[in-house]
This record gives sequence, structure tokens and C-alpha cells, in this order.
Amino acid sequence: MNRDSYEQRPEVPAVEEYRRLRAVCGLSPKSADAATRGLPNSLFATAIRDRGKLIAMGRVVGDGGCNYEVVDVAVDPDYQRQGLGSRIMAAITAWLGEHAPESAYVSLIADHHSPALYSKFGFEPTAPVSIGMAYSVRTLTPVASTR
Repeated sequence: MNRDSYEQRPEVPAVEEYRRLRAVCGLSPKSADAATRGLPNSLFATAIRDRGKLIAMGRVVGDGGCNYEVVDVAVDPDYQRQGLGSRIMAAITAWLGEHAPESAYVSLIADHHSPALYSKFGFEPTAPVSIGMAYSVRTLTPVASTR
């Protein structure tokens, strides 16, 4: 792993590499149908690649005015602890700073190990004022890892 070979750019990942990265990072699986429908609707996406391989990503979704959600922040475990999550979040917060209007609400759901990363970029827990809740249409069997 040569950091000089890492390239970051605004980019929505392809469906299968998106699903692969979510799987190797332990995120909930997304069907090919869901990814095919959802990815093109990203307001912003950023990706980091190592010689073409997707190794980190993050997206912003929402209505483009009142509500934004930071989603799919993921770094391949083989590339963690190199500051790539911070690079993803820096790109996302820069985009939000340029595009989200005053009074916009930006949310995210943080995994237990990630609040420290997000707090560096101004995100704070909402509890006890509010709590995150989720509704799952159905659960999929995890996608096989193709590391």
C-alpha cells in the first residue's frame, strides 16, 4: 500500500464495488437493485482509490435544501488507520459548506467506533434531545467479500 497511489475525487462508485466495500467494512448489505436505484440519487459522493480499487467512500443524500444525510462512510479494513476516513469527511463537509443553505439539517448514524471521527468535523450526538430511529424494509444475506 503506497499512499502516493491513492487518488480521491468526487465520484459515485459502481454498484458492485459499492456493495463489496460495504461488505468488507461490515456495513449492512444492500441489494444490487437498491444500489442501482439509490447511487445515482446522491447529492455528493467522494471516493478514494488505490490503483483503481475502491478503498474508501462517502456520500450525501437528501432533498438538497432542508435535509441532508451523510451515508456510506467506509474505509476498507486493509487501509484503515491512514486518515482516509478524515479525508472522506473533509470532502463531505467542504461540499456541505458550499451547497447546504443556512438552517439545513445534516444528520448521520454513527457506528459505535466512529463518533470520534465525526466529532472532529462538528457532528454531535443528538441525545437526549432526540434519538435516531430506523425502519428496515427487509434484511439481506451479507454479500460475500471479494478482497
